[in-house]
Amino acid sequence: MGATFTWKESNGGGEAVTTATNVNFGNIDSPNLSSPNNRVVAGNNSFEKWLRGYFVTYTTIDNLKFWKSSGSLPANVYIKAAVNHAYVEPVDSASTIATSDVPTVEGSCLVPTSPGASPAYSGYIIMQMQTTGAASPGAVAPQTFTMKYDEI
Repeated sequence: MGATFTWKESNGGGEAVTTATNVNFGNIDSPNLSSPNNRVVAGNNSFEKWLRGYFVTYTTIDNLKFWKSSGSLPANVYIKAAVNHAYVEPVDSASTIATSDVPTVEGSCLVPTSPGASPAYSGYIIMQMQTTGAASPGAVAPQTFTMKYDEI
């Protein structure tokens, strides 16, 4: 039987952990946002998203890889990312943690820490959508993020 995988999102100063059903970026620190209700205005940043893979029922999970596998961002909109940092309360100022563009190919992927004994979490994946004042108004087209791993 294969491992069970779910995305978990951490929010708030006390780190509330929730199963993530979407990774919509928004102007509040909350999971599972409804994108029309929590818009990021041009010139501002979203709150950071602190995600982890949660794995259950496995012997070994290894070789984790994370990248943005599809979706085009509009001009002046960027998604910054980092992995494996100790949790801190998400911010909407320019992240001092998620400072690199999220990779868009597997060959330059981020490498979250593998989970320990089952059940366990991967290392954190931290992302933030950043915009300039020149960003056009409107919704950002869907983006696909991929986490690939080996199960032994």
